[in-house]
Amino acid sequence: MSEARTADQRISELEAVLKTVIVFNQNAMAAVSRRVTEGNPGITDALIQDLRSLKELGYNGIDKGLYDSYIDSFIVAVNS
Repeated sequence: MSEARTADQRISELEAVLKTVIVFNQNAMAAVSRRVTEGNPGITDALIQDLRSLKELGYNGIDKGLYDSYIDSFIVAVNS
């Protein structure tokens, strides 16, 4: 059996890695943020404002809607 992978197999593997990294990063950042802001509404509010300000930045080569949705998800996680 050949060790060569098709382009579709490589793309599928990259998609799985990318999804894994995204979920890990969101969960790790949310956990750290919840711990840092625990019991301190002022820090929570400041963090949320900083996150919202990230949505105003522009980047080339990314899906801005997806980027903004990740920030919104992170804000929800910080508030949980």
